[in-house]
Amino acid sequence: MAQPKVIATVRSAGPIGDIEVNVSTNRVYFVNPDTEAGTIGVLDGITNRIIARINVGRLPTQLGINPQTNRIYVTNFRDDTVSVINGRTNQVIKTVKVGRMPDNIGVNVRKNLIYVTSIAGIIFVIDGKTNQIKTKIEVGGRPSRIVINELTNRIYVTNTIKNSVSVINGNTQAIIATIKVGNNPVIPPALNVITGRIYVANNLSRFLSVINGRNNKLLQNVQLGRLQSEVVINPLTNRIYVSSAQVEGKGKLFVINGSNNKIITTKVLPTSSNITINPNTNHLFVGNFDKNHMSVYNATTFKRLVRFPLVSGSTVLNPVTNRVYVGGNDSITVIQDVSELIFKKGAHH
Repeated sequence: MAQPKVIATVRSAGPIGDIEVNVSTNRVYFVNPDTEAGTIGVLDGITNRIIARINVGRLPTQLGINPQTNRIYVTNFRDDTVSVINGRTNQVIKTVKVGRMPDNIGVNVRKNLIYVTSIAGIIFVIDGKTNQIKTKIEVGGRPSRIVINELTNRIYVTNTIKNSVSVINGNTQAIIATIKVGNNPVIPPALNVITGRIYVANNLSRFLSVINGRNNKLLQNVQLGRLQSEVVINPLTNRIYVSSAQVEGKGKLFVINGSNNKIITTKVLPTSSNITINPNTNHLFVGNFDKNHMSVYNATTFKRLVRFPLVSGSTVLNPVTNRVYVGGNDSITVIQDVSELIFKKGAHH
């Protein structure tokens, strides 16, 4: 298999915030977080050109995408709203008023329901058919990150004040369990859809919490001896990768066996980094914000395959095309993670 390579650098006005991909249309959406006039950029994944800029609310924070309905959702932190975008026309078709300072969002594609967290301790559920609020779930504290298991129709929401995870039944929207985890679980959890386990990185505790999604109970706390900043997973190899929070100096990467939750190995990370994995190729992408470059490793052997200069930032994978998009200060770098020949054979748009 050919090595990953940069195939395009796309200039953009201003820094790139959250970046997400619609795998059905092969379009990439990214936030330009400006407090006065937030915009969402749209990148065509075939031409690698920005084809639209969409005005939304003030301080857009996070994107959610339903590839089946071709709807894109963005939380507007300063406007207390969610913008609903039609992916075909690139127009805002609805602005939904939600609670105070919404920031995180999760889309249940199968049920066409959108979950939004608010600083007021409420999770708002938006019906994707009507673009109306279907219900409000009061969890208290500060609901933060959302992960959805569409196979079991369970929604998991971390709470950074209560240091817990609320489990929501996606049929009734009732809270069916509250699981105690570590301190400040402000990091997006990782879900293994094959085993049903949820991995919660605790930003202010020295352990990773593992939830058994079959009974919605805490399975284990994996002692790491370090605070955490990110967790990603390759469900095909059942390996979990956790980066330590680098207060100063270099960090650590912990590699965990998902079968027994044992640490397989630890590696050194740059002082300021982010990690992304492509399960299709088992390639681990490690961005270095200080040195402004990105390295790609074989996630099993940890042999470095390539290093790209002047590439670092928020990262998203399109698993259909095996392309990785990295948002920087004023550009998006497009990395092809397999050769063009392999990509064309297996591609479908």
